Amino acid sequence: MRARRTLLGLAAATAVALATPRAMAAPPWVDRHLTLPAGTWAFDMGLGIAHIPGPPDTAGAGINLEAAVGLTDRIELGVRTGLRFGDAGDRAVEPDNYGRLFDREYVAGRDDVLANPELRVRGALLRGPVVDLALEGRLFVPIEGNQAALEFGAPVALHLGDSVRIDTGVYIPMLLDYTPPFGLIIPVDLWIQLNRRLWLGPMTGFSVVRFADNTTLTEVSMGFGLGYQILRNLDFKSMFLLPALNQDSRIFGLGAGVQLRLE
Repeated sequence: MRARRTLLGLAAATAVALATPRAMAAPPWVDRHLTLPAGTWAFDMGLGIAHIPGPPDTAGAGINLEAAVGLTDRIELGVRTGLRFGDAGDRAVEPDNYGRLFDREYVAGRDDVLANPELRVRGALLRGPVVDLALEGRLFVPIEGNQAALEFGAPVALHLGDSVRIDTGVYIPMLLDYTPPFGLIIPVDLWIQLNRRLWLGPMTGFSVVRFADNTTLTEVSMGFGLGYQILRNLDFKSMFLLPALNQDSRIFGLGAGVQLRLE
């Protein structure tokens, strides 16, 4: 019942927002910068479904919820959390993470209904026609009972002509009671703009995590994403992801959602 009320409320808010005359028309995906324009709000909602093999096989569903605002053309603030459905076993696969469309740089949580809230600030250092470079910091608030965490990153977007964009960067997550940092994440996404509204492309990358016993785990991800600009201020996004292809190709997830922008 709580999930149903949440979905109905978000649907109503989207309908009201679409009716407002102050809606911003975004450029094609490959031409967009790493930070929102000044005064622009973006609201993201994504449904994620995750599968982990057994025995027994485990599947779960969850919702990713995000909001961000451009304080200036170069500084963006954001907040994010998620809702997970089912019992503890279903929630433990963290299905809301697959609703974070095209965002795979995060610190894992646990199995609570409400995911750890995230606070994010991103500042653009370069904002050119070919190269975008920014610095980013994230704070993970430990309401799930695990440790607070920080993440520092340097996202990069390469605009290659009118129809190709590469999203990459370096991200370093750390738990606050561990030094030095315990992880490294490098995503690489290749986006192809088929027309002004439609874009798609492969998604890959790798992460290295060091645990408290000094063992390390390296994971290579592989997936595919697709997006479509439904209206001038509304995008649809979807993806299929194998988050640890080198470890177990039977672990996978699906995600689909929308982003609404208001000026």
